[in-house]
Amino acid sequence: MFGVFIVMLCIMPVMAREDSGTAPMAGGGQSVDIDTQTPVLDGGAFSQYDTVFFHGTMAKANKGSVDVSVEGDYTDCHYVSLYPSAGPAIINCPYVSYDSKKGGIQPMVRYTGLQYKTWGAAEIYAVSVYNGPEWVKYIDFDPPLKSTAGYTLQVIDLGGWYRFNRGLNLCLWTQNPSTTATGNLYIGGYGARYEW
Repeated sequence: MFGVFIVMLCIMPVMAREDSGTAPMAGGGQSVDIDTQTPVLDGGAFSQYDTVFFHGTMAKANKGSVDVSVEGDYTDCHYVSLYPSAGPAIINCPYVSYDSKKGGIQPMVRYTGLQYKTWGAAEIYAVSVYNGPEWVKYIDFDPPLKSTAGYTLQVIDLGGWYRFNRGLNLCLWTQNPSTTATGNLYIGGYGARYEW
């Protein structure tokens, strides 16, 4: 028993060394750098975070959006086609959210992300954010979001930290100002950073 005690004393300094800033890969592969926060936190209010992203196929047009001509999922995105002169058409992007974490921690969200591309005149001119059934925030985009050269990742700053404990829904307000041609929206994914 005394021998076991001596061995434990000898290995304790090794067990207590500081984190090197790398995390081991599953299966014993090479280490990788730990992700840094982008954008950097405003004033360092929180030091811990989980960033989650959902595939675009989770998004759906609001029921009764008569301005949507075609909607469906591809392997890489959710696809929405808007009639000419269409709008507004609302696309719901629902998230799982935290009520609390171990120890009673209640994560907050300030930054959400949207990976999208557009074709034709389709554009995203605003977002509204809900916590379950409760409206939280509305943000206008001036100019509206458009991207025809591949997918764009748009970071959306809510302007403050909000608790989403009943499910976060990012609602995209879209339109097609063209009077003659359809416009398409492709949602590749969307996410949020939960901080505490």
